[in-house]
Amino acid sequence: SADSLHKILKGMDWDLSLSNNIEENKVIFPEKEHFNNSIFSLPLTSRKVRLPSGMINGQQIENMLSYYTWPAAGINDFTRFPIPFMCLAADLLTGRLVELHSGYLSDAMRASSAVPTIFTPIKLDSALLIDGGVLRNFAAEEARSMGADIIIGSYTGFQTYSEDELQSVPGIIKQIAFQRSHEDYMIQKKITDLLIEPKVREFSSAVFTNVDTLVARGYKAATPHSEYFRRLADSLNMISPQKPIYNILDNQLFAFDRIEITGNKLYTDYQILGVLGISPGEKIDKNLIREKIDLLYGKTWFEKVKYRITSRNDSLILFIDCIEQPKSMLYGGVFYDNNIRAGIIFRATFKDLISQRSFIDFDSFIGQFYRFKLSVLQYIDRNQKFGLSAVFHTDYTRLPILEIRNEMGAAYFRSGYAGVAFSKYIGLNHLMNVSFGLENSSFTPDFIPADQLRKISYRYMSGNYSYKINTIDTKSFPNKGVLFQISVNAARLLSGRIQTDNSRNTYTPSFPHDFLFKSTYSVAGDIKRYFSPNRKLTFVADCNALLIHTKDSTTSPHNYYFAGGQESAFNRSIPLTGFHPGEIPVDRYAGIRLNADLEFHEDLHISLLTNFALAHEAGQDKSLSILGGYGLEIGYMSIIGPVRIGLMQGISKYNRYFSSFKGFISIGFGL
Repeated sequence: SADSLHKILKGMDWDLSLSNNIEENKVIFPEKEHFNNSIFSLPLTSRKVRLPSGMINGQQIENMLSYYTWPAAGINDFTRFPIPFMCLAADLLTGRLVELHSGYLSDAMRASSAVPTIFTPIKLDSALLIDGGVLRNFAAEEARSMGADIIIGSYTGFQTYSEDELQSVPGIIKQIAFQRSHEDYMIQKKITDLLIEPKVREFSSAVFTNVDTLVARGYKAATPHSEYFRRLADSLNMISPQKPIYNILDNQLFAFDRIEITGNKLYTDYQILGVLGISPGEKIDKNLIREKIDLLYGKTWFEKVKYRITSRNDSLILFIDCIEQPKSMLYGGVFYDNNIRAGIIFRATFKDLISQRSFIDFDSFIGQFYRFKLSVLQYIDRNQKFGLSAVFHTDYTRLPILEIRNEMGAAYFRSGYAGVAFSKYIGLNHLMNVSFGLENSSFTPDFIPADQLRKISYRYMSGNYSYKINTIDTKSFPNKGVLFQISVNAARLLSGRIQTDNSRNTYTPSFPHDFLFKSTYSVAGDIKRYFSPNRKLTFVADCNALLIHTKDSTTSPHNYYFAGGQESAFNRSIPLTGFHPGEIPVDRYAGIRLNADLEFHEDLHISLLTNFALAHEAGQDKSLSILGGYGLEIGYMSIIGPVRIGLMQGISKYNRYFSSFKGFISIGFGL
């Protein structure tokens, strides 16, 4: 009905539907870090970089059409619908008009709406189809040939421009492209018994958000003809009672005799069916099949994956149509903030390079304060829920102030890790991880120490259990979802080294000097919740905690965490509004952050930031520090990533080396 269509169109997220994207909470965990997190992503095929087409392939819109046409899935002949249906498409290969009377309804609707240069064409049989409106946008002749006695038409298509409007290249091109269609409309409208032309000329055919206004314009244009509609209904009832229309909307469950996969070369039917998890004979509904298609697409195996249903020889067949993504991808970007400065982001992923179901992920930030990470993951089961991996990473960061052997000043922190991990992926958004590894960390003074210290280094073993949840909808300026992480860690120092201008000495448990070699245990947790009362306003609540326990009298510096900054700058960093990144070393911490973000104009944000925490600062007495902060941030979602500029004020019961009033800036996608 008109009301149900209005409700559907009003409730749709058009930005998402008219894209190739999905929400991040529908992407598998190993791919979340890269998803929509780079300036460019380029597939590698046969050792060549393949440039993207730039057009929308219809991943979202086709799945939406399949969802709403689900009750008609078993009907291939459109004339058998309760109200016979036909739509028009244009064949790019022949230039001819194509009438779509049969097939899979969603495919026909997608072909008939494939606006050139915006959507990719759709291939049906031997034809390459686009929107039939380029040739005929008002199918009165076809309606008459299908048996319509009375034709009531509504035209919202292209109207020719005046001379004054043809002063731009886009206007001239559009006039040329749709001139033939408009001339055809002038002929077709003569066939109608009643023609309605809503005044919608000022609305672009590529904009779908003005639903209420467009519907109101339609009612306004049709209202003068209400008496005609009433008399027509009365006259039809006088001829004979109208037969009730068969309600196919009750068709909600289907069981398929066969499931066939098409278009796959790199990934086997066995792999795809394993993820799909649907068997012949099993009754499924539209919500389940949509969830499974989203799961397949979230694997990032495919540029596009969809389903269609065909009835053949009394059998109902479910087809999964795939357009595969190359197994190797390159990602790139730039990043700058006032902590790690400027650098280039380069990432590469390789699937099935070493063996089937393997995944190699290389991340790098190339700059003065670098970050490098290499992960080699091997899934060990068909459904890719369990994996073994080898992980290597290193980073280099400047700490604004740190006490090193009783002297204060800035320092450089370098860390490296090599380890193995066992992972269990629970659905798309949960990850459990158990890892063991060897770590190295060092502190280098950025001042001249009295004892001529050059570097102090630590080498230690660690074991870690972690559980993560990521259900946010998008990485930059999220509107909804949860980020959760809890980790339990045990570590033991193996050796320490002190390097001065004149010596380099290594210390072990048998010769400890002032190094602390007893085992250390830590628990760290963080939960961040995003929720939006409307599309423009988002609230953020974030709680985090840290507890480090050791039998030594104090905590060794290699176990420190560092509080400060708006975001976590490295793996031992805790965000704390009002302070520089890494400004405060802590070994116990509990904090809460409450932020509010308002998108006051498209892609422009203003955020209020607040923070309160209790912390035990490393190396201090047993008393707890009261820390807090507040700030104001302006953000913009640019083509090179989010841009954030702000001012903040730190609150502390102790006097700090730095001013409590600070500014911050970051540009680019996250590291």
